[in-house]
Formats: sequence, structure tokens, C-alpha cells
Amino acid sequence: MIFVVFDNTYHIGTFCTPFGQSFNCTDQLLAWPDASLATTDSQFEGITYNSINDTYFVAQETIPTEMKEVFRANIFEIRIILTDSTPIRVLESCTINWDFPTDNKGIEGLEFVTHQGSGHSYLLGLCEANDCNPKSTSNNNGRILVLEKKEATKKSLCSWEPVGTLVIPSTVHFDDYSSLSIYHRKANELPAYVAVTSQQMSQVWVGMIEEINQAPFFSLSSLNNNTIYDLPRTHAATSECRIKYCNLEGVAWQGEYELILVSDKAKNNQGTQCIEQEQSVHYFFIPQNFSN
Repeated sequence: MIFVVFDNTYHIGTFCTPFGQSFNCTDQLLAWPDASLATTDSQFEGITYNSINDTYFVAQETIPTEMKEVFRANIFEIRIILTDSTPIRVLESCTINWDFPTDNKGIEGLEFVTHQGSGHSYLLGLCEANDCNPKSTSNNNGRILVLEKKEATKKSLCSWEPVGTLVIPSTVHFDDYSSLSIYHRKANELPAYVAVTSQQMSQVWVGMIEEINQAPFFSLSSLNNNTIYDLPRTHAATSECRIKYCNLEGVAWQGEYELILVSDKAKNNQGTQCIEQEQSVHYFFIPQNFSN
């Protein structure tokens, strides 16, 4: 079973993988506990599992602040109990202390990771834009914020504080970044494989994440062959290679050689080949020698 978030609703989807359907798995939408938000756009862009507390973190791309033209991402911590009459319970809501100048170019992906050396846990927040800046003209400056939880006090609200920024290798030329996922070859241990998708490029970069002893506490590196995969293309009448997986918004490892991808709704100006793949869950196998 996988959990999927949507940017236009506060519901969370539970979908059966091909391997889970034989275990009495049922696809369903889980309602957010605050019914007043049922018809509101959620701006959800990522969900990740907290294996320490058996909870989930859900990222809102941005929410308004009291300052004009300043937006910040927000993180909900929730518990999901499928057998409960109220399956989603919101435990806490904390903003990320990082300013974005627009409401649609914020955090696009989220991962929970533990630093084995220190025992501290962090969230990794993937910025949609290069340099975490919508005005950036670069196409190879992908950034991931390393976030540490600051608990609420009597005088201040809880927040997620950036302790550093991970740099996606400059050999990865993406115009945007839409999701990330980590595959631990051993439970929660690093180094591990990391996958980052680009919606505009319809590509997936697969690299390595490992921990270091000083801020930002983790580092990213390319594999030996700088592994970047094109999602399958289609051929037009002119034999021109065209993108058909046009709206990739999520990625998750299913196993060492399998990725689950999800697509957003096609835009009004996109062609038929994009519409055919919209709002869908896709399963892809990658070559078993991808790390060589």
C-alpha cells in the first residue's frame, strides 16, 4: 500500500500496489479531520514516514505569511490509523523557516532521515526551483533543505529550521524538481540511493546520499555513470521524440530496482499524449546495473 497526497484536496489516498492487492487491500480516500477544509486546495506536495514515532509528515508547498509577498512551506505531522473512524489525526503543524517570494515555487518533495552518528533526525525538503529561487536562470543548481525540528515553547510556535542545504550535483541539468525518495538498502542506514524527478524534463536522477559529521550532515553524489533516466517517450509523425509523462509529481522506491511515480493533472495547453498519462500511478523497473 502507498499513500498519495494531492495539491487540490485535503484527502489522502491509499492505493494498493500490485503486490498488496492479494492482502485484502482497498483503494480509498481518507478524509482530513477538519471538515471545513474538504473543498479547499491543500497545496500538499509530499508525504514521508517517520519510522521512529510511527507518524507521517505532510508538506504544504507554501502558505501565506503576515508579510506581503512572503510565503513559507508548512509541515503537518499526522498519524494514520486505517481502522479508526477518524483515520487521520493531526498532531502538529509547523512552518519551515525559509522565505519564498511566490506561492507556487516552494517545497516539492519530502523525506525523513536519521543521522546515524548523532542519532538526530531531519527532514529533507526539495525546492522546486534551482537555487531555491524562482528567479534563478540556472538549470543545474538543485537544492534540498536539511531541516531540524524546533519544538514549541510558551513564547514561540514550533518550526522547522534549516541547518544546511544539500547540493544536487551540477551534472544534473533540470529546469525544475518535483519529488524525491530515498531507498535504504539496510533499514534506515546510509549511504542509500536517492531518486529526484523533474516534471519539465520528464526524467529521474538516481544518486547516492551519505552522512557527514558537520552541517549540513548529509551529502549527495552521482553514481559512476551519472544515472539520469528519461521516462518513455512517444514518436510524433515527424519522428521527433516527445515527452508523454508530462506531469510527474511524486516518486517512491518500491524495491531496489523499482520506482513508483505519480502524475498530476495535465495542463490545458498540453497535448493528447500528456492527457493519456495524467492523474495516474506508474510503475517502472530500472536496470539492475544502474549503480555501476
